[in-house]
Amino acid sequence: MKKIFSSMLVAAALVAFVGTSWAGMIEGTLTKIEGSFYIVKDAKGAEHKIHFNNSTKKEGDVKEGATVAVDEADGHANSIKVAAEKKM
Repeated sequence: MKKIFSSMLVAAALVAFVGTSWAGMIEGTLTKIEGSFYIVKDAKGAEHKIHFNNSTKKEGDVKEGATVAVDEADGHANSIKVAAEKKM
């Protein structure tokens, strides 16, 4: 019984750690700029709240409604790049 409980405790700790340390690229629509946070809605409809500050590198006209790619780590935007608009 102790072994099962210990295994469950270790598994729960790993899940909690992985959930808080995810990093990567988020692509989608910048739906809102709220204080020092970008709200980005991805292709699956999930919203991501990502912190930014003066160290965040910006490429393009970062404004609500823009299609963006955000490089983030631990909820902080390292960079944000606006996708080029298609011209006809």
